Amino acid sequence: MHETKITVVTPSYNREHTLPRVYESLKNQTFKDFKWIIMDDGSTDDTKKLIEKYQAENLFEIEYFWNENAKKFYTVFKGIEKVNSPFFTILDSDDAYVENGLQIMYETIVALNTKDFISATFNSQFPNGDLVGDLFLNNFEGSILEMRYKHKIRGDKHTIFITEKYQNYLNNFDYTIFKNKYAPQKIFFNIYDSNGEKTKFVNKNVRIYYQDENDLASMSNDRIKETSYLGLMEGYRSFLNSYGTKLFKYPKALIRNLVGYQVYSIVNQKKFGEMNKGLIHFKFLSFLLYPFTLIYYKLK
Repeated sequence: MHETKITVVTPSYNREHTLPRVYESLKNQTFKDFKWIIMDDGSTDDTKKLIEKYQAENLFEIEYFWNENAKKFYTVFKGIEKVNSPFFTILDSDDAYVENGLQIMYETIVALNTKDFISATFNSQFPNGDLVGDLFLNNFEGSILEMRYKHKIRGDKHTIFITEKYQNYLNNFDYTIFKNKYAPQKIFFNIYDSNGEKTKFVNKNVRIYYQDENDLASMSNDRIKETSYLGLMEGYRSFLNSYGTKLFKYPKALIRNLVGYQVYSIVNQKKFGEMNKGLIHFKFLSFLLYPFTLIYYKLK
């Protein structure tokens, strides 16, 4: 019996048609010491029967949990709470790994000093092998803020986490307020990243990224719905409150996120006083910027 070193958490909603892609890629991994947790966010298709078939094949450990629909943000965290292996990663229900993807991630994360690091992040590729986004700087270790705004690295990446450290932060984070609502993952990673937890960025492709925007079951479509407005507002506020005065180094990011916070506060029917009270920093800047945000909102 293999000792589980990595748990792969997959949130899923009506993805009976794409989960075979995930399963086949996990079957073909060169690294075998892993477990797959499927968090079914209230599917009404035959996902359960499909997973039972995979469990019967008994090629690797699979745990399946069905819950009433609560949206991806909430469902992912419920899954992470169930992890008891040293490391975990989150793989979407329509993506896949290259054959040595888990092996690459494990060999990297196990070598990191857990006092300094919380994660390691890798590149993704499209099905044709092309890189998604940009390459990292060679041997870069640091914050997500630096990676995105100082070095301007863009593109959908893939991350493996040190479970104990991640769960310690999660224990102090109330994600239940986002149940049944879309919310961006940055609401959470802003917290640990701004607290000095380092990420190692590695120029190796581990994930195959499939774009299924036309799929009605795609969770990414939630961000365009009214149920997304609270989460989008909190995403901007989390960025501003977590990084605080560090953002003076990145004035464009500061202004863009402050305007975003104000716009979605207006959408959520927040008055200026209530909106500004939600900020730890930049209250005066917010006051100066607000009239221009109102004009922008009305024109848009």
